[in-house]
Order: sequence, then C-alpha cells, then structure tokens
Amino acid sequence: MAGARAVSVTVTEATNASASLAPDGRTVVLDLLNLLWTLPAEGGDAVPLTSVEEEASEPDFSPDGRRIVYQVYTGGVFHLWLMNADGTGRRQLTSGDADHREPRFSPDGTRIACAAESDGRYAVHVVDVDSGEATSWTTGTVQEGQPCWTPDGTAIAFTTGTADAPQAIDQVTADGTRTTLAKVTEGRLAGPSFSPDGSRLAYVHLTTTGTALVVDGETVSDDGEDVFPFAARWAGPDELLYTADGRLRRRTIQGTVEDVPFSARVTVPRVTERPAAARDFDGTGGRQTTGVVGPALSPDGRSVAFGALGDLWVMRRGRDPEAVVADGHRNTDPAWAPDGRSLVYVSDRDGGIALWRYDVATGARRRLTDTGLSAAAPVVSPDGTTVAFVSEGATLCTLGLASGAVRKVAGPLNAPGRPTFTADGTRLSAAVLVPVTPRYREGHNRILTVDLATGEAHYSEPLPGGSLANRIDAGPVHSPDGTRTAYIANGTLHISDLDAEGRTTGTARRVSAETADAPSWSGDSASLLHLSDGRLRLTTPAGKTSAVPLRLIWRPALPTGRTVVRADALWDGTGPGLRRDVDIVLEGHRIAAVTPRGARSVRPGDKVVDARGLTVLPGFVAVHEHGPWERNELMRLWLSFGVTALRSPGTAHYAAVEAKEALTAGRRTGPRVFAAGDMVDGSRIYYSSARPVTDDEQLRREISKARALGHDMVKTYVRLPYALQRKAVRAAHRIGLRTTSHYLFGPLDLGADGVEHIGGTSRYGRRQKETHLGHSYQDVTGPLAASGMAFTPTFGLSGLGLSAVRAALYRHAEWALDDTRLTSLLTAAEYAELREGIEAALAEEPTAELAFVARHGETVRHLVEQGANVAVGTDSPLVPPGVYYHLNLQTMVRHGVSPYEALRSATVQGARTLGLSDQLGTVEPGKLADLVMVEGDPTTDIAAAAAVRQVVVGGISHTVADLTANTKRSQTAVHNAALPDLPQQPVRERFWWHREEHIHHSCC
Repeated sequence: MAGARAVSVTVTEATNASASLAPDGRTVVLDLLNLLWTLPAEGGDAVPLTSVEEEASEPDFSPDGRRIVYQVYTGGVFHLWLMNADGTGRRQLTSGDADHREPRFSPDGTRIACAAESDGRYAVHVVDVDSGEATSWTTGTVQEGQPCWTPDGTAIAFTTGTADAPQAIDQVTADGTRTTLAKVTEGRLAGPSFSPDGSRLAYVHLTTTGTALVVDGETVSDDGEDVFPFAARWAGPDELLYTADGRLRRRTIQGTVEDVPFSARVTVPRVTERPAAARDFDGTGGRQTTGVVGPALSPDGRSVAFGALGDLWVMRRGRDPEAVVADGHRNTDPAWAPDGRSLVYVSDRDGGIALWRYDVATGARRRLTDTGLSAAAPVVSPDGTTVAFVSEGATLCTLGLASGAVRKVAGPLNAPGRPTFTADGTRLSAAVLVPVTPRYREGHNRILTVDLATGEAHYSEPLPGGSLANRIDAGPVHSPDGTRTAYIANGTLHISDLDAEGRTTGTARRVSAETADAPSWSGDSASLLHLSDGRLRLTTPAGKTSAVPLRLIWRPALPTGRTVVRADALWDGTGPGLRRDVDIVLEGHRIAAVTPRGARSVRPGDKVVDARGLTVLPGFVAVHEHGPWERNELMRLWLSFGVTALRSPGTAHYAAVEAKEALTAGRRTGPRVFAAGDMVDGSRIYYSSARPVTDDEQLRREISKARALGHDMVKTYVRLPYALQRKAVRAAHRIGLRTTSHYLFGPLDLGADGVEHIGGTSRYGRRQKETHLGHSYQDVTGPLAASGMAFTPTFGLSGLGLSAVRAALYRHAEWALDDTRLTSLLTAAEYAELREGIEAALAEEPTAELAFVARHGETVRHLVEQGANVAVGTDSPLVPPGVYYHLNLQTMVRHGVSPYEALRSATVQGARTLGLSDQLGTVEPGKLADLVMVEGDPTTDIAAAAAVRQVVVGGISHTVADLTANTKRSQTAVHNAALPDLPQQPVRERFWWHREEHIHHSCC
C-alpha cells in the first residue's frame, strides 16, 4: 500500500486470516490485508503475491505445489483464479453472475471444489481446471460451504446448514451419496479437513462462549484460544497448521504447540483531516429548497404535492407553493386521491408515525391510522376507497377509508418500497429485496405483485440481472391506464409494459439520459413528474422533458445578540483540566470569548444562561446515526442527551437534505446534520437506501447528485468492488466530500477518510476487523493507528453469531430506567423494548456478550493509546438513539479509556471526523456555539456526561425540561380494526425470503 505522506507498518499478527501449506511443507501462503502473501513454513518475512484491487483470499496449493487457486472480487462477483506459486501466470477460472468461493484442489490437481451459488443456495460445485466446466455435486435447499476432498479424491466434505450458521459437516460422492460426518446443536461449524490418510477429520466449532479446533469430535486447541473459521492444514499424520490468536500456529494432536512468526511490511498513507466541503454556517440569505420528498403529480397534472422543510406543500404549476399542513410537526410523503380532492400523507403529529388525510377544498385534516402501525409510504387505490401503505417498515397493508379496517397483504419483508396499485385496483406492487441466497443477505430490488383477493404473488425483473435503484423513491409506479410501469434503474427513468396480471413484459425502455428519482404519473398517463438532482422535471413517456420551476426559499434561523453562559466549570476540549468560574460569551451563533467570571459586564439586552452548578462541555458529536429521523421527537431526544451534531453515513438522498434544511431553517429542533445520501453499493444491495452501482456512468451520477444536493460525505457499501471504490473516493475528494466504508485495508490504500464499526457486514464471509470472539489484532490496530484514518467503533451491535449483543451495554444501563428523556421522547413501544432489554440484562448476567464487548473495549483502548482517531457513534436506529451514545462512552471508560480521552472522542475527534475541527469540537472563540451543560464532572466520572441539563446549538439554548415537554397533539383516538390477513402460505412456499426465518434482523 502506498500513498502521499506514507508511513511504514510491519504487521506481525492477523485477524481472521486463512492459510495454506504447500505439499512439500516448505511454504505457506497467507490471506492478509486483502492480499495473498507467501512465506517460509518455518516463519519469516512475507512477500506479497497479489494487489489490493484483486481482493484475493482463501488460497489453496495444487498437489504439486506449483499453482495456487484463490477467490477474487474484482468485477462485483467472487470468482476463482489460478496463478503460479510465485504470483505469475494469473488465469480466471470461473465467470458469470454467481459467486464462487472457498476453492480446494482435488488430490490429483485436475479439479477444484468450491461453494457456488445455484438456484437460490450455495452448493458444492466441482470445476475442471483445464476446461472450466463446472458440475454440481449436491442437491437440496440448505447452504453448503468450505468443501474439502478426501485424500483419495472420491468424495468431498463440506459444511451444511441454514443461512450462514452451518451445524453439520456432510460428505458427498460424485454419484450424490451423502453422509453426515459431524453435527452440533449449538453454534456453527467451519473449515473441515482430512488427515493425509483420510482417517481423521478436523474442523472448527464456534459458539457464543468460545472457538475450538476439533479432531474427530475431540477439542485439541487450548481453552480460550481464538481459532479462526478456516480449514486447518495437515502438516503430517498428527500435526496441523492453522490460524488462531492472531498467529500462524502448528499443533500436534498430542498438544505440542509452536507459533510460526511472520512479518508483512506495508506502507499506508497518512490520512490527514480533509476539510469538509464548503458549508455556509454564517449566511442569512435565502436558499433554494432542494430537500423535496415524495413529489406527487396531481391527477389533472396541474399541481404537485410534496414534503419539504417539515411541512406539506401543494404547488399549482407556474405558481408559488403553499404550505397546506404546517403545524410544527413533520408532514411528508403525500399521495393524491384519484379525484384530486384530497391527499393522504404521513405525519408525526401524535408522537408516532401515522397516516392523515387532507381535504384540498376545506383544509380539514383527519388521522387515519393508529400510531402503533407506524404507517408510511401511502398510495390511494384507483377507485379512491383504499389506501395501501408500509407498516413498521416491513409489511404491505391496505386500509379501507370508510371502515378504517387494516389488512396485511404481504410481509414482514425487508423494507419494501412504496406500493402501487394496478389500474383495476385488484393487485398491489412494490419494490422488494430478493436475496440471492439465504447465506448472505444481499440481493436485488425486484417488483413484487400481490393479488388482493387471493394472496397469490409473482415477481418481475424488468432489467434482467439488474435492480431498481432503491426501495425508497425508485418506484415502481403503475400508470393509471394500466399499460406501463415507471421506475428508476441505473440512475435514470425507465418504463416497461405491463400485462393484465401486473407483470412487466418486453424490453425496458430508458425514457431519457437525465438522472432521475421519485417518478409520479399524471392521471391521463401522458406524463411523469420526477426529481433530477434536486429539480422537478416533467417528462413524457417518449422522453420530452421540461422543467417544473419550484420557487421555495428558506433562510437559516441564526440568533442575534449576545448570550453569556455563566459556568462553574468548563471542559473546553483543549486539555484534560477544568476551567473554573468562567463566562462563555456568544455573539449570535458563534463563541466570541471565554473569560473569567464577570470579566465582561452583562449589557442590557444580553441573554444570560445560568450554568452555575454545572459543567459546560463542547457539544457532543455522534458520527454514525442513520436518518431519516421520521419523528421530530427523535431530534429533540438527541439534543436532550447533549448531542449537537449528527453524522449519518447513509440516509435516503432527499430525506437527508430535507432534515438539514428543516433544522437549519428552525422548522425543527435538533442537532446539526451532516449526511451522506443513498449508500453507493455494488451490483447487490441490502438496505433500502443502498444504490446498486456497476459502472462508471452510474457512479458519476451518484457523485454528481451528492454535489447537487449538498451532501457532506459519500459512503460506499458492502458489495462495491475496490476498482469502483477507488473512483468513488477520488471523485468525492475532487468536490470536497469525505468518504467512508466498512472496510479498512483496501479503502486505506485507496485514500478513504474513515472506516465504520469494529465488526460490520463484510462481503468476504467473515469480518475483516474482528474475529468471531471479538478480537482485533495488530493487522487492524497497526495500520489504523499509524494512518490516522477516522474510526467509529460502535459498541454493542452484533457478534458471536448473535444478531445483537446489546445486553452487554444494557447491563450497565440501570440509570436509564424511567429517565424522563426516554419516557417522553421515545414512543411507548420503543421505550418498552428498551426497558425490557435493560431489565433482562440486569436480571441475568449476559456473560458471553460482556466478554465480547470487553474485547472490543480492549481494542479501542489500544487504539487510543496509539493515538488513533476514534470517534463515537451507535448505528441508530438499529439501537436506541441518544441513550446508546452514552452507553458507548461509558463502555470505553469501563475498559480502560480515560474519561478525558472518551470526551475527546465525543467532541474533538467527532469534529475531525466531520472535517470541521475549525468549527466544532472545542469551546474556543470563533467556533460555532454548540455547548452541553451537565451535572457533575465527566472528566472524572463519565456517567456525568449523560446528566445533561441544558444544551446550546448554534447559539440557541434549550433546557432538557423544554425539550421533553409534550408537544401539541391532536387528541384524536384512532383504532383500526384488523381484517384477516391475505393468505401468506402460497407466497412463502414459492419465495423462501418471505418466510419468517429468513427475515434478517442483522445490523450494520
């Protein structure tokens, strides 16, 4: 790895690395730092064989030791490659759209076994080395992986099970005869391998409490050993080479152990703080609104409804827009009734998310759904009698407007998109994630259509092998005449024909080359409204496009005058000590001076904030919190916990901008927001706001959109290959945007600014930055600390094979029970879930989760001690907002980070992660006036940081009592009767991802 202002790092430990031993026992090839390395079997200096962009891993020597097979991720798909043992003579062996992983040479060297995608599962395939022809050796529905040959080449052993947690090792012969060799009921199995004579079977067993190398059912590794989930290589009849505890290790069955020392020298760029793109914090002039959410063209084509600045607007084309619902709450996502006389929209007016109806003629508003449904993304049926919507972000439902009764149509699913009716109203369609296999969660956005009478369903794939752009505002939207559907794919507006059952037919047609989002038909099906980089556009199906001018100007709500904050104590962020008896003088929204108490007299008209008895600190910065923050109360909750700036590494494009504009304009109360839009992903995606990007043109569109919408950063996600990630990083940097991702080694070489999570989802089948037990070794901590890359650990998410390890943090959260901030600003359901989690962790010690998080804590302590740039974030809303931020801070201190360094992570390092050290992070003259006032001294007791009493953001002060006060509610009670669900069994039988066991609850 090389770059400007580079620093050399010698790596002597490995995290989750696999290794292969040459047949002559003299050489090892090691998978480390996204590279393959070769080194002497007795140890020594490692020599790289591959480049970072190849993303080579899982190597295996040929029986004659002359060649190596390995998996590569270069074109957005995992494929098998061959090379000579010295790294020359590279040749691609497999091709196509299916992933091929975990290769192993046959004993005669003519074939390679691998795990390959086939018919919705991973199966054991055998590839001919010369011809590349592949055959499947297994059938069924389970997920199979990590194959290895018997020494005589007649059979293959492999892991097998559901999803990504195999609990058996089976063996299969070429004729399909199958037997089970090992089985467990707890944890999962990995890495089978046979002894040279085939009489012994080794494998790895991973549970929530430990990992073990097992031979013939007996554990041979030591207690507490951190064994990596790869096949041990037999160095003799009773000796194995494997990876564990960050080491290459030899072990005999009798228990003799010897570590094999290695050193791999890499050069990493020194990542200095990249100043954030120009953002005007001081101007008061008018600014054009670009955060336009859910624009909907009226049936007559003459008006546009949309959400912006927290309000619901209707604009007659050619006129200025009118705020038709502006009540201090968040009103958005409008849908027209077919007669154009009313709108159904989404509002948080009564604390939760609910559907409301607005009468265009009278202005009357009526709530339609109970907040417990968390109803969003509405659409009205062609006959005007029914509203379809998404409930709790997962279930497609319908609502009878006359009866108020709700029926479940399909789900739960993974964040389906906004539904659309067929023209006759008998079917409902929506964008739905279709995973490729249950082993990994990623897949494609396809169009699900459900018969509203029978529950029968089908999927359409309008662009074969492709994907809709997201599941938020990419459609599909069926034309009112029933002949076509519009959607966004590859960044542009497309149209496909529909048959009588709502299936797409024929070839998809790109309407124009213009970047597009959020399509909406006119009632006569003659035109489509859509967004293009923040502008409204009207397009005919033939591609004739015209502008729809939007004149909606907002202005920053900046305070004027002088404010004096009188504090007993100040931690200003510049050093470890407190300053006593100080006045912090604010001029408008900036800090003018910090002086001894009374050094400047209070003038008539000055506002005085009494912080006597309190400690003042810089406002906290939370650097990994995803929007779109559908409820205003969530933003007040963040402020009540002292967080004055939120960084969202992935939020829907227009919702992110709407939040920033509404907050800056003073329409909503909350922290500053710094956000990426949709995440830039590869050909497969998972989250609803991830964009499938597969070529340079699509990438250019996304970066251009980020610039046009004023985003603050770009986040690349799990399946984007490094070749495109390099281009994304460079393009973002050219326009002043910072970049981040889940990966460390490759992006560091590519010039990225940050990395998210100690763990985090990975495309490699294992996490790169932590092991199953939560250890991170020097190959992670060394480059990360030496480079200065920004890092957000996010404690207490998932690990140990568990979807959540929150209990480790909840064990220390008794202080949060009955906290007014949480009881007032979370919904009743959200608070009940939090309380239940805390009480369960208090009632029974979560030993495994505590040990896992302690290992994360040890890693972070080592990083802080080495001078790494560690900031604080939580990955909300996957975890409770606000409170989990302080649980993260407290976790750092509990595991050895000093309160001072933890506070620096929350402030100084947070500002650096934003590229805004000149504006935020410390209490110094000239900086933005973001302050938090707490009871107690958090420099000695980090728990005091959560005892927030007042907060100042942009010079405007708020007491916690004010933030938690009940806002005006409608006092309307709505109880929706529940109709019988549409039959779910037929669709679940046809489409496995509809089954409850395949609804992922994973994180990050």
